[in-house]
Amino acid sequence: MAKLDRINNLFHEYSPTNVVKATKNDEAFANEVFDITAADNQSYFLKVLKSQHSSVIANEVVMQQRLLNAGIITPEYIEITPGYYVGQYENERFLLSRYIPGSSPKTVSPKLIKSFGATLAKLHNCLDGVTIPDNDMQWLNPKSVKADIATYNGSVKPALEGLFTYGSAIFNLNLPRAVTHGDLWLSNVFAEDDEITTVFDLETAEETARIVDIARTYTSIRFSSDYSVDKVIDSLVDGYNSAANEQLTSEEIANIRQAIAYVCGACATWHAVHGTRYRDPYIQLGSEVKT
Repeated sequence: MAKLDRINNLFHEYSPTNVVKATKNDEAFANEVFDITAADNQSYFLKVLKSQHSSVIANEVVMQQRLLNAGIITPEYIEITPGYYVGQYENERFLLSRYIPGSSPKTVSPKLIKSFGATLAKLHNCLDGVTIPDNDMQWLNPKSVKADIATYNGSVKPALEGLFTYGSAIFNLNLPRAVTHGDLWLSNVFAEDDEITTVFDLETAEETARIVDIARTYTSIRFSSDYSVDKVIDSLVDGYNSAANEQLTSEEIANIRQAIAYVCGACATWHAVHGTRYRDPYIQLGSEVKT
């Protein structure tokens, strides 16, 4: 009951209708996300914000429209009051979007891996030209990772520093850049028949080397399947090149493993700082591609 009271206090900033059901998404880390159903049988996603700034949310609205115009399904924020997408009750800020039916993939197939690659390419295509300022949600940004490593004094700090030093060298190579999603993993998509249908959570978007996005998706697939390093990389590359306006260069492909090491170090650092159980698996995953 306490959870419903809390959700209703937020939702009533948008509508007087009561929320009758609220289910928390346990896969969300950066913010709290709930699937909610109101008494009028309308369903929504409600996201309780922890650190997103208004400028980041404004950029998300622009990106949502770009994706929708490109035929990629994604939640579209609802104006809580005219002209304002962020609602607030006391000290809690929130976003609301219409519920989208579907489910995240539970198993991985070569077809799904290629669909992930193609989806990344479509995202990069349609987000070209969007200006994304640096912000606190960009957990793969080298500045953020370096700052987090500096503040962390746990036992795995040398491993984090090693992955960062080795992997971050990709940013000195002048590789092709794109506005990247930054967190396209299994729980941030819906899929049907091993084809991705819906993309969620654009708050981690940034302009960076585009293979960083491929590396982030790689980590999710490796955690969720027994496919080899080469199989996952090759399938992602094939999928990406099938949909990209500009195919991956030979230099990009040659440095994907280094990008994976960087992303694993960045993710491990975030989880180390926040004390989750995913720290060591990311370190191990990064170590297997570090040569």
